[in-house]
Amino acid sequence: MVPGATRLASCLLLTFVLACGSTTGPGPSPGGGGDNARVAALTLSPNGATLLVGETLFLAALPVDAAGEVLEDVQVEWSAVPAGAVTVKDGRLEGVAPGGAVITARAGSASATLTVVVMPHDEDSPSSEEVLTSAHEAGLINDEELLAYRVYAAFSDPRLPIQYKARVEPGFDATSLEDLRQRFNGLSAPMKAALGMYMLRPADPGSWLNAPTPDARLSSMNDTHCRPFSGGWKYIPDPISKVRIWYQVNYPEQRKRAIRLDAAIANEIWPKLMALGLKEPLTDEASACNGGGPQLDLYLVSNMAQRGLTTSEGWDIKQAPTYILLKDEPDDDNALKGAATHELMHAIQWAYKMKGDQLAYGWIRDALANWAIDHVYPTLLVGPNDKPRKQLEHIFAGCFTNSPDLPLESRAQGHCTDGAAGNAARDYGAYLFFQYLEKKYGPAVVVAALTKLTTETSSLTAVDSVLPGGFEKVWPEFSKVLWNATPISTRPESFKAWDNLTEVARKNELNADLSGWPEASDELHDELDNLSNRYYRMHFSDPSTRSVLFHNGWFKNITEAKDPVKVFAFWKDEAGAWHDEDWSEYEYVGFCRDMKSQRVQDLVVMVSNAKFAPAGGGTLTAAKTPYLKRNNVGCWRFKGTTRSVLKGKTWSSGRKLIDTNVEFQVLGGFEDPDFEHPLIPHTKRLGGSILMQPAGGFTLDVDYVSGGCRYSHGPTPYPLLPGGGILMLNAFNELTSPDPDTEDWLSHPSRSYTAALADPTLVQLNVSGGTHCQGPELDIPGNILFTDAGAARPVVLPTGELSGQYVNLDTTYSWILQPQRQP
Repeated sequence: MVPGATRLASCLLLTFVLACGSTTGPGPSPGGGGDNARVAALTLSPNGATLLVGETLFLAALPVDAAGEVLEDVQVEWSAVPAGAVTVKDGRLEGVAPGGAVITARAGSASATLTVVVMPHDEDSPSSEEVLTSAHEAGLINDEELLAYRVYAAFSDPRLPIQYKARVEPGFDATSLEDLRQRFNGLSAPMKAALGMYMLRPADPGSWLNAPTPDARLSSMNDTHCRPFSGGWKYIPDPISKVRIWYQVNYPEQRKRAIRLDAAIANEIWPKLMALGLKEPLTDEASACNGGGPQLDLYLVSNMAQRGLTTSEGWDIKQAPTYILLKDEPDDDNALKGAATHELMHAIQWAYKMKGDQLAYGWIRDALANWAIDHVYPTLLVGPNDKPRKQLEHIFAGCFTNSPDLPLESRAQGHCTDGAAGNAARDYGAYLFFQYLEKKYGPAVVVAALTKLTTETSSLTAVDSVLPGGFEKVWPEFSKVLWNATPISTRPESFKAWDNLTEVARKNELNADLSGWPEASDELHDELDNLSNRYYRMHFSDPSTRSVLFHNGWFKNITEAKDPVKVFAFWKDEAGAWHDEDWSEYEYVGFCRDMKSQRVQDLVVMVSNAKFAPAGGGTLTAAKTPYLKRNNVGCWRFKGTTRSVLKGKTWSSGRKLIDTNVEFQVLGGFEDPDFEHPLIPHTKRLGGSILMQPAGGFTLDVDYVSGGCRYSHGPTPYPLLPGGGILMLNAFNELTSPDPDTEDWLSHPSRSYTAALADPTLVQLNVSGGTHCQGPELDIPGNILFTDAGAARPVVLPTGELSGQYVNLDTTYSWILQPQRQP
C-alpha cells in the first residue's frame, strides 16, 4: 500500500459513522499547489483502466495529509511510461495507440500509479451492449453478470473483464443504473456486495466514486443505505438556490463548472420551469440520505457514459424525493445545462403522486424531460467548437422521425440518426409531440398531461383527455407537421420554422416512372400501429407515365368502421406549386399527367392512425391493400389518322375512301384538378378520359363502278361535325358506378377502348358511263371509324398508341392515334 494509504483507509471506514471531510462551502480555487508540501498520500480513481484508441478517461488524484484530511490546493503532475500508447494531461487520459502504460501522479513527496491498457478500436466493431448481449445469449455470462457488466461499462469500472471491453453508446439517462435499482433486492448476496456501491450517493463513503477498488471491507457491508458524508466532495454554497451542486475537489476545474451550472439553474432553468405551474421537486430533509440539507442534490460525475440519471430516494414507486447524477462535461457548459434541465424535469415528475409506478410512464417521462430542454433553452447548441454544433434536443429528434411507423409510446432502440444519441430509446425524440402541442395550443396542455398522470395509470389516456379533440383530432395534424420536409418545412407551422429542425420523417421511396414498361403497380403497407404514421414519396419524371391511380385501401376502415385513420397527400405540379389534399374519404384518386393541371412531379402520401389502447400497442389492418398503379394510357388527347375503305359487294371495282386527321380530347371540365366524376363516387380526378370528343376533318374520295356506271366524288375535304363520334377509354377497371351504362363500360379490362366516327353530310356523286348512268347520285360519308362491335375491345398497345384494323361487313377501318401532352 502506498504511504499514507493505511491512514486513508482508516478514515474511509470511520466515515461510515463520522464524517472525514467538510460539507461546508469551497475555499480557494483548488489546484494551485499551496498544499503540496502537506501531501502524505495520493489515491487514484479509478485505480486501473482499459481504453480503446480514441477513448478518454478522467483520472482523479485524491490528496490527503498525514491526518487523512483531504487537501484541495494541490497541484498534481502526471506522466505516462512508456510514451506512445496514451497521453495524459491534468488527469485527462486518452488512448492513442494499442499498447500499455503506467500512469504516475505526483504531488509533493507522494505519488500513485495505475496501469492502463489500450485496445484497438474500429468504428464498425460491435458496441458494448451488442458484445454483452451476444455473450449472454451464448451462455458465457448469466443474468446478474450481464447487469453488472452493463453498469461497469457505463461507469468505466475496471472490474469489467477485458474481453467485454467495447465502445459504450452515448445516451441520456443511465438506464443500467436504473435497472440495478429496480433489481437490486432480488440479486444474490455476492452480487449485492459487488454492486452495492452504485446504490449510494456519489459523496457517500463506499460509493463507486469514493471506493473504486474492490475491497473486502466494502464487500462485507450489505447495508447499502447512505452513510455520513466523506471527504473529497464539496458543494456550491447558495442559500437561495433550491438545488445543491456537488463537485469533487480532486478535479480542479470541476468547481468552476459547478459554479456556472449553479447560476444557470438559479437564473434560467428553475424560474422557467416553475413559471409553467409545475410542482417543485420534493425536499429530502426528512430522509437520512439528504446530502446534509433540504435542497435537491445534483452530483457532477466523471467517466459516466450517459448524460445523467435522476434517482428516487427510498423505495416509493409513485412519489419520492430525488437526487441527480450529472455527467461532467469539461468542454461544454451548454451540454451540462441541457442535461441538468432534463434531469430536473425528472425530479419534478417524481414530485407528483402518480396513479401508477413512476417508471411505468417511461415514454412520457423521457419525452417531457427533453421537451423541457427546448422550453428552457430554445437554441442550446452543444458539441465541439471545431465542428458544427447542434441543439441538444435535436440530437434525439431522429430517434423519433426515423421510426414514424412505431407507436407514440414505443421505447424501441436502434432508430437514432445522430451518432451522439447512441442507442437512445425512441421516446427521447417523442419530445417533438409535446413541442408541437406547446407551439399549437400553448404549454398549459403539456403541463395538464403531466398532471393527469396522477389520476390515470395509462399515459395515453391521460394525454388524450387533455388534448383539444383528443388524439383523433390532434394526431393527424401532428402527422402532417412531423413530415418536416417540403412543402411543410416552408410553412410557419413546422418544426423547421419553429426550431430550425432539419430532421424529416422517414419515408418509403417509390420510383413512379415506368422505365419502358407499359404499366406498373406497387403495394403499400396494409398494417399500421396505433398512434403511428407511414410516409411515402413518389417521384415522376417520365412523360410516358400518363395515367396514375392511387387506391386508398383504408377507405372502408374510415367510412364504415369509423377507424380514426387519415390519408393525406401533398403533390407538386409542373409549375412547382404544392397542393395539400385529404384523401381519407376517397377510395380512388388519380392524376392525368398528360394534363398540365394534373402533371404531378412529386407525390407524398401519409397515413395516420390516431387509435390507441390504454395499455399501448394495437394495430389496424386496411380493409384492402393500398397501392399505386400507373400506366402509359393517354388521358388528355389523342391525335392521328384513320382510314375507312368501303368495297360494296355489288361493285365491280373501286372503293369509297375516307381519310381523317382527327383529335380526340377530354371535355374541358375534366381538366379541373379537383374534378370529381358524378357517376363514379368516392373518386377524385378519375373518369375524365372515359369520354373523348373528336375534332378535325376528313377527306372523302369516292370512285367505284357498279352496274356499269362509275360513281365518283372528290377527293374533297370536310370538317367533322360536332357530336359525330366518340372515343371511350378504360385506363383502370377498378372503378365502379351506380349508373348501369357507366358500370358496364368500367367492367371492361384495363387499357381497353372503343371508338366510332360518322358523318351525315349529303354529297353528290358524279355518275358517268352508259346512257342509263344518270346522275347526280346522293350519298353520305356514313361510318368513318369503327373499332369494334363490342365482343372484344381493342387495348392500348404497350407503346401507348391506339392502332389497329377492324373489318365490318364490306368496310375495313384502320387507325393510328398517338397520346398527346398538353403544352
